[in-house]
Amino acid sequence: MQEIAEVLAQRGHLTPAEILPELRAVTHRGATLHKEHLTPGTLKKKTDVRLFHGRYIEPRNEGCYARKAG
Repeated sequence: MQEIAEVLAQRGHLTPAEILPELRAVTHRGATLHKEHLTPGTLKKKTDVRLFHGRYIEPRNEGCYARKAG
């Protein structure tokens, strides 16, 4: 999630489908090794858990996320 927060800090608010290509190859490989391929749906699910706990990112309109200030 920290990597996603860094991407959002650089690019502004993005949807999960827009975030995926920005993630490092090692992140995709790690997810595959844990038998959970990164798809827009998987990324949204994991991101929504972080939103619930108020960490790193915040929701924006139309399914977008932005880096949380501070």
